[in-house]
Amino acid sequence: MIMNTQKRFIKFFLLAGLIVLGISCKKSDTHTPGKPAEPIRTPPGQVMGTPTKATIGAGGGVIAMPDQYISLQVPAGAVDADTEFSIQEVTPNAAVSTGRLFRILPEGINLKKPVEITFRYTDADIAGSSEDYLYPCYQSSDGLWHKVMDCTLDKANKTIKVAATHFSDWGVFRDIAIHSPKAEIGANEEIDLEAFVLDEYTENDKQGDGVLAPSSLKPEQIVEWKIVYGGGTISGGKNPKIKYKAPDTNQKTEVMIEVTVKNVVKRSDPKRPGNGGLMIVRRTLTILPEEYVTWTIGGKKYTGMFFALGVFDGHAIFTATAVESEIAFHTNGTKLGKYSFGKLDDPKKSTFSGTDNLVTYRSDYTECDTYKHVIGEGAVVFETFGESGGGIVQGTFEGTLYNIKNCDVTARHVVGTFRVRRTY
Repeated sequence: MIMNTQKRFIKFFLLAGLIVLGISCKKSDTHTPGKPAEPIRTPPGQVMGTPTKATIGAGGGVIAMPDQYISLQVPAGAVDADTEFSIQEVTPNAAVSTGRLFRILPEGINLKKPVEITFRYTDADIAGSSEDYLYPCYQSSDGLWHKVMDCTLDKANKTIKVAATHFSDWGVFRDIAIHSPKAEIGANEEIDLEAFVLDEYTENDKQGDGVLAPSSLKPEQIVEWKIVYGGGTISGGKNPKIKYKAPDTNQKTEVMIEVTVKNVVKRSDPKRPGNGGLMIVRRTLTILPEEYVTWTIGGKKYTGMFFALGVFDGHAIFTATAVESEIAFHTNGTKLGKYSFGKLDDPKKSTFSGTDNLVTYRSDYTECDTYKHVIGEGAVVFETFGESGGGIVQGTFEGTLYNIKNCDVTARHVVGTFRVRRTY
């Protein structure tokens, strides 16, 4: 049945004129609100891409990722002999980081002097917040995440610097932010927004340990919600969670939402604002026309120019094309909910593919030596699934995709949202 479905899928898109071979040459933060505050403990992320390596000796040196987002300054005398250092990106962890995480090695090295880690933060790192609430964090061997308050924030150069005496997985996080299920929503779409805090674990008795836990806010800590610009409506009063409804628009626009909160963070850098009890946090959302597809793969963001979704024999087939990327997924059902990457013979599963720099990455691959079938972590989620002939289908997708060439495996993280009308 799957083969027949795939054949009908190909025929459909040939007729629709959306095969993209000639066209293409190529948090969101997901904080779960309302749960009791427990320390954030997660498994280590999976490595992505190619590590950046450098051999540094007693004279010191520098190692940095190609895009300079993170760099490591090793001072003279930190090591006695030539030592290989490496930085490699790992899969994002929405429970704590703003987006990008990095594994710095060698772990367990005995450094005689602290090294300096520099993060060059971007607008994505402070989305829904401010750099005043941005801090470095790292994961310890027990899976816990720790806030490092002793750091240097340079707003002019958009950097955060921290002295480190050990290596592990590092990133940056926000003390307080406005959580949105997605950064882009459709015209007239309604979503939940919530002010949330990542703070030090209340039952942690180790002074300065900085173990992180999500903290639920109370209505008395909310001073005001308001729309700064862009239109739409807010409902929910002075509560941590409110509803925002986007304006009716036929063109791409932006809105800014603001919340003022008080008495929410136990300890902050005294040199930064917001320590007198009041904090003002803003979040920008992009309002798109009624239909849209957006995704990020390989760290680059795309907006679909051509897209279509059809249903054949109960399977949903979707494809979208941007100027330099394309994506496609196939789910073996149309009911609302999550379709994890997997075999389409199993219940509620999906397959996914996407291109980055002319290379196609897929949700599964077969190992050369063992012939083991490896399936990446990820899923397609349907939030709305309308009727045939124009019904709206809306949802999200996120996961790890792979490419295998000459038995070498590379990975890409993909994440995106869609809101389209059914063709069939």
